[in-house]
Amino acid sequence: MGFTAAIRLVHDDLPLVPTIERCPGVTLRLEYGTTIDGRRLQFVSVFGDGDGDETGAELEDALAADPTVSDPTRVAAFENRDVYRVVVETELEIVPDHCVEYGMFVFSVTSDAGGWVARIHLPDRDALSAFRERSRERGISFRVTQLYDSAVSDEQAYFLTERQYEILTMAYYADYFAVPRKTTQDDLADRLEVSDSAVSQRLRRAISELIAATLENDRTPVERG
Repeated sequence: MGFTAAIRLVHDDLPLVPTIERCPGVTLRLEYGTTIDGRRLQFVSVFGDGDGDETGAELEDALAADPTVSDPTRVAAFENRDVYRVVVETELEIVPDHCVEYGMFVFSVTSDAGGWVARIHLPDRDALSAFRERSRERGISFRVTQLYDSAVSDEQAYFLTERQYEILTMAYYADYFAVPRKTTQDDLADRLEVSDSAVSQRLRRAISELIAATLENDRTPVERG
């Protein structure tokens, strides 16, 4: 029951938007946040598409100059991403906490062209209206880019497991999908310390999920002809 929506949220004072604008070559993904001694802490994953050292230096400069956050600290570094902890210094919220009262569930929040895209599940249109009203009261640009009835179909939704997400991002940044290909399944298997068949299965399942989520509709190629 309910709806799944992708919502683009834009405002200069939303957390980390200045960093997003300054570093278009990186993608940020919110992980989780908490409040300790009155400070709002937020953990965020950073995925880069350039040279690691150069991207890291540019990002840290941007974070240090970002007025919406303070005390940026890299707490973990992985092959395909870094994880930072920041203190949120702006009153604006990407997804207001009070929206949980309406039964909203957040699948993901990722950066996109100077703003954020929240992918959420809502129990009804009243919940969507409440979210929209709350955002616009704060001057936040609110635009629904996808909306469909979860009770009718969930074909546009994709739910990657952590392992599927890991293999896709690793393959992408290792130029597995490049032409010509610059790495092999054996290389990926060695990095993950798993078998070649395990890599093949995870890739196929993850790609299948993404294809199912992004096809325009359920018409077959023959029907399109």
